[in-house]
Amino acid sequence: MTYSPQGTQRDVINSHASVLVVLGGAGTGKTVTAAAAAAAHLAEADQERDQLRREQIRSGKPVSTPPRARVLFLSFSRTAVSQVIDRAGGVVGRLLDRINVATFHGFAWRIITDFGPRYGLPPPLTILSVAETRVAGGQPGMVYDNLIPAASDILTRPTVSSFYARRYSLVICDEFQDTDDEEWQFLQSIAPGSRRILLGDAHQCIYAEMKGIDPDTRINGALALPGAERIDLPPASHRDPSGVLPAAAEAARERRFDDPAIATAVEQGRLVVTRTKEEDMHATIIDIVRTEQAERRSVSVFTHTNAATAAVSDALTDAGLQHEQVGMGEAYAEALSAQLALIRFAIEGVSPRRPLAVYVAANYRARVAIVSQIMEGSNAAFERAFERVLHDLETTRDPALDLDTLGKLVTGAYGRLGTQRGQQTWLEAARRTRMALSRIKAGTPFASVAADIERARHNSLVGDGGLRPRRLQVMNLHQTKGREADATILLLQPDEFHGRERTPFPKLSRLMYVVLTRARKRAHLVVPPEVHALWEPLIEICEAHSR
Repeated sequence: MTYSPQGTQRDVINSHASVLVVLGGAGTGKTVTAAAAAAAHLAEADQERDQLRREQIRSGKPVSTPPRARVLFLSFSRTAVSQVIDRAGGVVGRLLDRINVATFHGFAWRIITDFGPRYGLPPPLTILSVAETRVAGGQPGMVYDNLIPAASDILTRPTVSSFYARRYSLVICDEFQDTDDEEWQFLQSIAPGSRRILLGDAHQCIYAEMKGIDPDTRINGALALPGAERIDLPPASHRDPSGVLPAAAEAARERRFDDPAIATAVEQGRLVVTRTKEEDMHATIIDIVRTEQAERRSVSVFTHTNAATAAVSDALTDAGLQHEQVGMGEAYAEALSAQLALIRFAIEGVSPRRPLAVYVAANYRARVAIVSQIMEGSNAAFERAFERVLHDLETTRDPALDLDTLGKLVTGAYGRLGTQRGQQTWLEAARRTRMALSRIKAGTPFASVAADIERARHNSLVGDGGLRPRRLQVMNLHQTKGREADATILLLQPDEFHGRERTPFPKLSRLMYVVLTRARKRAHLVVPPEVHALWEPLIEICEAHSR
């Protein structure tokens, strides 16, 4: 990516403010500019360090040289930020390996695993997913919501605090307006004497009701910090330099549906509405995906719920369309655990029943009967399929462990069990599992491989699944911030619940803005005959201008 900073972007890069609040709309380059600022900070720190060494040599009194500076980049979506920083590789260059990117919970887990054993958290340390807590018979562990409080407590220890103070001289937080009080305090406790760059946009705060936050209050609080300075980025979008979609999105956010910007976006084919029956929605999505892919465009599909995301993912899998299911880290993590259990059964004879039940639970937000039926052995159809899978796994043991056949059986096991939801995360996990089996085949002890899979499970639970990005992605629309694609498809469904806010939807309309500004080329809205009042005026005006 060629990056040429413009206007106040240069001010961000050159700033030495102890707290720099950078505000800008969607696509204005906040993250890339912050990456460039991080590179400038590291380069300047290296110069100062080299100068100190030269002065020590000249004086003949050398003392210990401080470690090379590092930058911590915190975000709610590690994948989104990593992709942007990778695209800014020409800016960051060789300094990229000194910028550590993590989610809030991912960094909290890093603190816990590094220092927890010294402060009352003895190993083995494990994270309990929500799905784990729904299935009886599990081992002790730490629930996800306790990660940040536990890490914050550890950071109060002087030894730990001083370690991070030495390690990070700059901390960058993306989408800081979305931090709740707990996350905000955690952010302040990490190397509190180091510089801060806080990136935000109140118009993109889509978690206000969900997390009980007020973005304007958070931004004003940041500006009140000692030494804080504010820089506003130019409004031009680098995602869509024509400005057509950003202008339409801004009009929609302000609910100015008669604005010419929306009409222009529709008439130019940049904003497209497709009405379809509920039973035809997945077929419509598949047709649009194939049309856009035929033009060599990357595509992102957005839905309103995780259940809808999983359903779309399964439909794409059935259609043979390879894709990445974003934001389903728990399902991917528990797929790894279940597949490890299948391997352990083949090697050691330990039942994989509970890990499979946990994986099924991870694919649903609500409690479902099939999970308890699996644990009780009361679903006859599942039990028959389960016994066949176990029998085939047993055949790989003798006369010697057949790892190639085992890999194939693990990959296909979930489909054979008759549980429909979650095929994609299972297949994604199987890629890593097959690599693990190849290591066993090469002589790596099973215990070592099992530990690696368990680490991958933990990483996925805290937002770092390590999945290979694909040009077709599917996600809950609350996962969309920081992401972009050539074409986007928003799937709206009947009877969607958007909370208790009523027209004119001042908070929920931010969601429209975020969703419509993810596309570089074209934004599709696939809708049923009747849609929620949040979206209805936009749909109607788009249809009026498309005739």
